[in-house]
Amino acid sequence: MKKQNYFQNVFDQQLEVLIIGEFENNTSTIVLLHEGLGSLEMWKDIPEKLFKELGLNIFVYSRAGYGKSSTINLPRPINYMNLEAEKYLPKLLSEFNLNKVFLLGHSDGATIAAINSTLDNNNYEILGTILIAPHFFIEEMNIVSIREIRNIYEDNLKKRLSKYHNNPDIAFYGWNDVWLDEKFKNWNITHILKDIKIPILAIQGKDDPYGTLSQIEILEENLKGKLKKLILNNCGHNPLIDKPKESINKIKEFIDQIANK
Repeated sequence: MKKQNYFQNVFDQQLEVLIIGEFENNTSTIVLLHEGLGSLEMWKDIPEKLFKELGLNIFVYSRAGYGKSSTINLPRPINYMNLEAEKYLPKLLSEFNLNKVFLLGHSDGATIAAINSTLDNNNYEILGTILIAPHFFIEEMNIVSIREIRNIYEDNLKKRLSKYHNNPDIAFYGWNDVWLDEKFKNWNITHILKDIKIPILAIQGKDDPYGTLSQIEILEENLKGKLKKLILNNCGHNPLIDKPKESINKIKEFIDQIANK
């Protein structure tokens, strides 16, 4: 298993990147987009598992303000997920000359993947997009959970996050402050879902404290392209951790169906 680590300059940011596989063999690449408190290292062994099970190249990175990537000034802009999807992600993938990709995003990363999948000016072809616990609009229970996690951050979460982020305060408050901002309470991107024309796999745990099945239902109502779903019992916000076998098997099935068309 060939693994390479990089730091790549993207506009005003320096981003840490991990590549698994042989990129010169023109194999399709799965691009992993982490959650709102995530980073490259917080995927743990998931990139290796995906490489082994799917046989595709894996591309993982930390967005600015996360992991070992360059820091940012707070507060993050309210439209930070749009900026990531429309500006930084396309530039980063273009720097590595990726041609054919599958986007796999979790939580914030799923929202970023969905937004990027609506664009028609990417320099790469998106073969399919996997959305794990995506957010398309605000739910009250989502805000309650985000408010609750703020209350425990200084107690013990900060210490845990410091293992994965150079500056855990930037990672945490950059995300948490936006979601609790009064200007963010009407955030909603359901109107763009109709512009996604590629195949989508949506994975959602029934016990996710940050989002309900309503997120998947609104996707199904608005999506014009093909949608596959995996709804998991006894599963929280991270199906790849809570239900790894079921999640990876469904991802493999989704990718194989596209590859064998």
